Amino acid sequence: MTRMIAIRLALMLPILLGVSVVAFVLMRALPGDFALAAAGTTAVSPEALAVIRHDLGLDRPVWAQYLSWLGHALTGDLGTSFTTKRKVLGELLPRLAVTAELTAIAAIMAFALGVTTGLASARLKGAADWLVRGLNGLLLAVPNFVVGTLIVLLFGLYFPEIAIFNYVAFAADPLGNIASLLLPAFALALTVSVTISENTRAAVLEVASQDYVMVAKAKGLRPRTILRDYLGRNAITPVITAAGLQLAALLGGSILIETIFTIPGMGQFLFDSIATRDYPVIQAIVLVSATIVLLVNVAVDIAYARVDARVSYE
Repeated sequence: MTRMIAIRLALMLPILLGVSVVAFVLMRALPGDFALAAAGTTAVSPEALAVIRHDLGLDRPVWAQYLSWLGHALTGDLGTSFTTKRKVLGELLPRLAVTAELTAIAAIMAFALGVTTGLASARLKGAADWLVRGLNGLLLAVPNFVVGTLIVLLFGLYFPEIAIFNYVAFAADPLGNIASLLLPAFALALTVSVTISENTRAAVLEVASQDYVMVAKAKGLRPRTILRDYLGRNAITPVITAAGLQLAALLGGSILIETIFTIPGMGQFLFDSIATRDYPVIQAIVLVSATIVLLVNVAVDIAYARVDARVSYE
């Protein structure tokens, strides 16, 4: 196990290098740059734009800009924001904490909803199965930003006493902070829970037909015991894999959800930075997001081996 973890962590380095190269090149391949975005509709002379680009180093070749950025990144310096003139790392860490909390709450909700509905669909069958699969199909077809917008409209029209855009910092009020993230997390979790639900249903149906489950039923064991010790433990393995891989969907969905609910997280920071072409911020967020996804994949492999004794990485 230790050897596998070391190998996977080592393989992260070339992957992150490739991600940084692609993101760096693609950002600069788009028309325009920070100088034009900062000018907006104001008439700015070409000479003034040239001075801005020179001060920011945007007039150098792309490869030279990348090597300079990479050299600083290896020392822990992710650059300085073009917009705020502050260090990107100092700007990013507080927002990363907000996004991490939102994603964690959404992941718990998605896992609870997905496992509960998938288990109900597989065990109850009949009308419950049709209802769950119909709702899953509907949620799969509706993007999470549409769900978020509908939640805002619903609570704004029919439950005005519930504040929607009221993010509370954790340091100011921990309980208020969690309460302010429940609706955004729910909007983020709904579409992700569909994948978990369908995987849970398929896994339970497959395990239910295995011989050891039939033997347990023949012995007269209680349904609760069969569900816990035979169905649950053996069906949870593929569900863990599916749930872990959905973290990327949660991180991606947080961009629009944080913007809709005005949550000062990493997603909203990325959205604002794309609008202003703040290259250092975009590059840092892409790199941090890729690192998180890769680390989660390693954690999923570890959990997979811990849950299923038949899996070995030695």
